[in-house]
Parts: sequence; structure tokens; C-alpha cells
Amino acid sequence: MKQLKNKRFYTFFILFIIIVIFLAVYVYSIVTGNILEDVAVSNIREVAVHDRNTITMFIEYNWKNQQRIGERLKRNSQNLRTVRQINEYLGLEAYESTFDKVYLLMEDGSYYTDITYRKDSSDADYYPYMDLFENTDSYKVIGYDSLPVMGSDKVVIYGYRLHDNPRDEVLTGIKIGEEQKEVYAVIGVCKRSTIVDGLVIENYVDDSGNTQGYSSVVNRNGEYVVDRKDAASSVSDNLFDIIKRCDKSDLTSLDVQEKMSKGEEFWFYMENNGVRELNYCTPLNSDSVNWYFLMSVNNRVLKDQTELFVLLIIATMSVAVIVIIIAFVLTIIMQRKTQIAHAQEKAQSEFLSNMSHEIRTPLNGIVGLNYLMMNAIDTPEKHLQIKEWLKKSQNTAEYLLALINDVLDISKLQAGKVEITRAPMLVETMSESVYSMQYDNITGRGVEFIKDFHITIPCIQCDEVHIKQVLMNIVGNAAKFTPAGGFIKFSAKQSIIDETHVMTTFVCEDTGCGMSKEFMSEIFNKFTQDRNSTSNSTKGTGLGMAISKLLVNAMGGEISVESELNKGSIFTVEIPSEICEIPDYLRADSDYTEKTADDSGNNEKSMKILVAEDNELNAEILMEILTQFGFIPVHAQNGKEAVDIFEKSQPNEYRIILMDMRMPVMDGCEASSKIRKLDREDAGTVTIFACTANSFQEDRVKALESGMNDFLTKPIDINTLLRKMEKINHEKHNSQ
Repeated sequence: MKQLKNKRFYTFFILFIIIVIFLAVYVYSIVTGNILEDVAVSNIREVAVHDRNTITMFIEYNWKNQQRIGERLKRNSQNLRTVRQINEYLGLEAYESTFDKVYLLMEDGSYYTDITYRKDSSDADYYPYMDLFENTDSYKVIGYDSLPVMGSDKVVIYGYRLHDNPRDEVLTGIKIGEEQKEVYAVIGVCKRSTIVDGLVIENYVDDSGNTQGYSSVVNRNGEYVVDRKDAASSVSDNLFDIIKRCDKSDLTSLDVQEKMSKGEEFWFYMENNGVRELNYCTPLNSDSVNWYFLMSVNNRVLKDQTELFVLLIIATMSVAVIVIIIAFVLTIIMQRKTQIAHAQEKAQSEFLSNMSHEIRTPLNGIVGLNYLMMNAIDTPEKHLQIKEWLKKSQNTAEYLLALINDVLDISKLQAGKVEITRAPMLVETMSESVYSMQYDNITGRGVEFIKDFHITIPCIQCDEVHIKQVLMNIVGNAAKFTPAGGFIKFSAKQSIIDETHVMTTFVCEDTGCGMSKEFMSEIFNKFTQDRNSTSNSTKGTGLGMAISKLLVNAMGGEISVESELNKGSIFTVEIPSEICEIPDYLRADSDYTEKTADDSGNNEKSMKILVAEDNELNAEILMEILTQFGFIPVHAQNGKEAVDIFEKSQPNEYRIILMDMRMPVMDGCEASSKIRKLDREDAGTVTIFACTANSFQEDRVKALESGMNDFLTKPIDINTLLRKMEKINHEKHNSQ
């Protein structure tokens, strides 16, 4: 019923969206014309303002150039005596400025050029520059005309009067030539291409490459300073005449002239030969130039934009629908994630509860056993009982340590701080080791333990420690959940990947309680534990399989599980590895790894060991254990004291240093670095073990970088220490 209601809701919602889309398209189709027209004018205005400002800045720059020419003329006028000197001076000024030609206009109308001196209108190439300054009080004028000396193309003429200059009196009273004629104005001439270069002449090019818009500049007489369709040719028409001849125009030529005379910004439509154009007109922003900038855009551009706009509207609405649908999907996903988060929160809460139970239970046992031992320590007849209690206390402490290691392992793996170390490993030896370590545990429960190894490649490059950790975890779980009378089969086989790589597959099959399908999908998640009819208790932290999964993934392998409730489970671990030769130390000393800690200690009797430890209780325990194994420990309370003791010792007096990493005065890393730098023969050969309660990768890297040889995690396992000591001695012996 609930699903039916949801379907109806979604159907009505989709219909509502479709209706909204149609209404929106209808409304937009009505207002599109006005909107697009405003947008087109706005776009044209932006381009026009840019071009107008470009031209204005260019004109003002030319005025500045003329002013500077006048200033230099003031300084050099005494050196300009002959016509030749004046012509050379003007040619140099034209070369160094933005002008094609620079003239000096005299008060009598004659003028000097870089070629000759022209006196009056009797000269065929004479131009009446003085007329530019008639009917104006401005000290700056600008003209637009043709000059015989410049060819057929029209030019822009800049006139800068020097007399009665209201802004810069320093330019007045300049006299040149032998007759000391007074200069009236500086004239600069530029080709109209200087204006064209500042414009975007063609705009709105269609897909076929046809131009749909043009930029133009006209003077106050309607003449094109820059032609609207052919900027490279001479001026061929007049704006006012074009308006008169067109088929239809929103404004008459007189209307346009009037608006231009008032300096208005305006636009109008004009149609001719079936082509309708929008013309936007804006005056140039200059006090000295009475020109207008025009942009003409084909009406087809507006239609194309209208069609495009409608398509954009439809696309936008479609996107909106898709976004809404996606939003609904995301909402459902978020609801699902919220449910998962709540489930994880619940699992974590259960984990904390389990952790509290798991930690407090062994702690309660340790505290209780210590109490019993303290009360019975003075009773001789209970010494055997005390020994039994000590064994139980030791086993309980080891379980508690394993519990803490699991929590640390999952944290390191998730942070990517576990380093996978690949070294030669004998596959069958490692498999036999796992089998041997679990044999008593499994058979003691009344469960048959079967091994089946088919190893074709004896030695591979891999992380033996982490592979063993994964397999011990899996086989240990099988032992935990397999009842008496059942069996556990641990097998290993290999398949060739290529010439240099092999896939090693480990399988653990049991006839235990199995798992439900629901739990199988979550077995590799953190804090997950299964409860079923066969196993009603929660055993462990629920981190073992998560740790195994992360480790196998880090090694590039895969782990999978098949299970059926009340029938058993099959765990499969596949590890791809590189094939390698068996190194000499594994081939010659294969029994080395099987030696006991007791044998290891017997080979090192009377060895002096420097123990750097600031915690008195830890130091006392460690030194007592070392003494019991026949070593001679010497205690240093901090890193500085350890350095001093070693420096004052005889060469090779200390073979091993156990260095706590965190100590007052000087920490272990600094102390190790200083020992390695000492000027004595054993400073570089003494074995230094880092001892710390922090087991993270950055601590290991820091210890090795400071010069330490290996890393021991607190609480220190004396058997591990002895094995490491023997291995180091073995390697040193082989290297000699």
C-alpha cells in the first residue's frame, strides 16, 4: 500500500513538472523578443564603449605627443635655422611619434614638412591647415580629409595651437628659421588605419563565416571615417544618404542628425533590400572629436539568438527536472547512508561495550590473581598454586596485549601507515609454522586439524609477518567456532601468473557454525560480530576480519568467504608475489627460525647491554629479566646519560643498546644520533633497538633515520628480543 502511494506521488509530481515546463516555455516565448533585444543592445553597447574608449585614448595620446613635440621644439628652436635643419627635425619627430607626418604651421599659413617648406595656395600640394582653427576657441582641433601627399586614402589631422595656450604657457612664443618666424601650431597627420586598428570591424560571424555585424565611425557630416563594410577602402558613402535611400527606417536622416548634434546615445532599425539591421550609435568620449561610433547588426542574429534562447530554456528546464530527480535520488541515498551511519554508530557503541567487557574481564582476572598471590606469597605450601596463578596471569596479560594490538592495527591500516615489507619467504616453512602454532589449540578442543600443502615455488617475495597474521587470525577464528568432533582443513597451493610472478592461495575450511547471509556481507566491516544459535556469545573485538581484509588489500591480494549457517565456512586468501631464489641464510639455516628463545640466550651469556629507560619500574623489570637470561644490563635514566656511559666505555664493551624513544633531558632518537657520530670504532656497529609504546609507522621511520637498527614495541617480548639479537649476530657473522 505504501509503495502504491509512492508511485502515485511520483506520477503526479512528474505531471506537475511537465505542466510547469510548458507554462514556462509559453511565457518565455512572449517575453523573449524584448529580452533578446535588450540583451543585443547591451552587448552592442559593451563593444561600442570598448571601441569608443580605445579611439578616445588613442586621440588623447596623440594630443600628448603633440604637446611633447612642442616642448622639445621650445628647447631646440635656436638650433633650427635653415629649412633643411627644420625638415630633418620634423622627420625625426614623425619617426619617433605615432604620426605619419609632423608639420609646423606658421602664423602666415605657411608650414614646414619633413620634405619641404610650403608658402601658400599657389603650391599644388598646399593644404589650408589654418582653416582648421577658424570658428573655434579651442587650442586643439581635429579634422578628417584627404591630403595629396598621403595618396587617395583619407587621413586624420591633429592641430595643436601653441599661441594663447590656456593650459601650458611654456609652448607660446616659439620662433624658428633664419627669419625667426613664430610657430602658430603643431600639425600631426595619421592614416585612418590608426582608427581601424582600434576597432573590432566585423562582429557576429555565422557558421558559414559570413559577417552579420559591422563597426563604423562617422563624422558630424555623416561621412564614414571607418567604412561600415570595407574598412580597407576609401570612404564610399554617407550615413545620412543611406538612411534616405533605405526601404524602411525607424528614424529619418534629420532625426539622426539632430540626435548626433545633441550628443545622444540611441539605436534604430533600418531595412533595405530585405535585410533588417539594428544600428546602435554612441558619441566618442572626447571634447575634441565630434564623431559617432556605429554598430550595425543583422536582424538574423536576433532570430538566431531567439531560437538558441528557446533551446536553452528547454535545456534549462530539462536540467532542472534532472536535478530534481537527482535530488530525490540523492535524498534516498542520503537516507540510506543515514541508516548505515546509525547502524555503524550502533555497531561502534556495541564495540565500545564489547571492548569495555573484553578489557575489564582480563584486568579483573589479573587484579584478582595478583591479590591472591600477594596473600599467599608467604605460605610455602601454596607456591605451586602461585606458579599456576602466574601462568594464568601471563596468559591473561598476553590476551589483553593482543586486544590492544588489534585496535592499533585497524587505526594504522585505515590511516595507510602500515608498511608492507617484501622479503624472501619460504612458503611451506611459513605454512608449517601457522599449522604448528595452531595445532595444540585446535586439537585440544577435540577438533581434527588437517594440512594440505602443494607448493611448486618454494620461495617468494612477500610480507611474511602480515601474511602469518592474516592466516593466524582466520585459522584461530575457525578453531573458536568449530565444535568438538568437527574438522579444520588448512591448505596452500600455487598457480603461475607469468615468468616472474606466482599466485599463492591459502584456504581454511571448517565444519563450524557458519554464518548467516546477512553477516557474510558485513564480515569484513569493523566492529561486526555474528550471533547465531551455535555461538551465542560475543568473542573478541570484531576487528580481526577487518584487519585481515585491509592487510590483504595492502599486499595486492584478495580475501573471500563462502559459508552456510550451521554447516561451516571456507576462507580463501590469494596473494600475488614475485618469484625469487632461496637466499643462503634461509637455505643454510632453515632450522634457525625454529630455535627457542632459551637457546638464543645461551649463546650470548655475559653480554653487557645498555638499557636507556626513564621509567623505574619498566627498567627494573627489564634488567631483572635480562639478568635471569645471563646478560649484564647497565641502566641509564635518560638519553644523555646513555650517551655518556657509552662514550666512557671500552670499545665493544656494549654489544646492544635498548633505547627508549621518549625520555627527559634527551630522547632516544637524539641519543642514537649522537652515539653514531662518536669518534670510536664501535659507534657505527653497536646494535641499537628502539623501545617504545608507540607502534605507528612514523615512529619506526624516525627511529631508523636516527641510526637505530630495529624496533621493539612495549611491552617488550623477551623471546622476540632474543631472536632479533641472534639474527643480528648471525647476519654480522655472515658478512665477515
